[in-house]
Amino acid sequence: MDIPININNCGNESQKDSPNLTATHQQKMTRVERKFVRSLHQKKYRYATGRFLIEGIKPVLEAINAGFPLDKIYTTSVQYHNIPSSSQHLLENIKAKIHFIETADIQYISTLKTPEGLAAIGVIPNHSLPANGLRSPRAIYLWEINDPGNLGTILRTACWFGLREVILSPNSVDVYSPKVARSSMGALFNLFCYQNISLNTLFKLVKLKNYQILAADTSGTKVILPENQPWILVLGNETHGIPQTLKEKATHIIGIPRYGKGDSLNLSVATGILLSQLIQKAKE
Repeated sequence: MDIPININNCGNESQKDSPNLTATHQQKMTRVERKFVRSLHQKKYRYATGRFLIEGIKPVLEAINAGFPLDKIYTTSVQYHNIPSSSQHLLENIKAKIHFIETADIQYISTLKTPEGLAAIGVIPNHSLPANGLRSPRAIYLWEINDPGNLGTILRTACWFGLREVILSPNSVDVYSPKVARSSMGALFNLFCYQNISLNTLFKLVKLKNYQILAADTSGTKVILPENQPWILVLGNETHGIPQTLKEKATHIIGIPRYGKGDSLNLSVATGILLSQLIQKAKE
């Protein structure tokens, strides 16, 4: 499949130029535009164009509320009128970017069997590691995480506990895949996410500001953190965990005590428990 031309230059020009866009302007998407949006299901086209697909009412509204850069917003006239009145002002503020399309088009461009009727094209931000180290004293490093649902939930959890930065190793799932964007429920738009960060780069980051490396493992124990000590929580691949190199470099190997049966916890569940413990200790 050839890479379609940039979405800013295709289709629905009359809608883009209209300052008083209403749901009566519903139009069928052009073939080129349909092809472009559909191509964003694949990672190679996301990074070739610098764009990604955001699906669902809450994720799209959260992106707007966060001021995240969006090219276009797609909806149907029916769905537009079903959006809660408390959120209508968000759409009114950027109504020039809203394009009313047919239900068949929404279904075609969606990755979902049952689309919610609201989608957007986001601009992939250039989040690169700051030369002088991380922005905050707490962060997460994810080693070869594979499941987009897990990653989305971890982003939500990180945001809930006040973290600002999430770091991903090479061979991790793409943070801008449609499923990650959707399952993060808007958290993605409020975090700095750094991708393809090697272990060597991580170790250099640690030295810059004397971070503790807290490596999560089933063999780990509870840890009492020194007061005001910055840390990076490291979580491993869903199947294989963290590599031996990371264990050897870790300040502490931490874990969650098991009181019942089972051999492991879901990665995103474990992340929530560990962050709760770590943040609580930091506040004590």
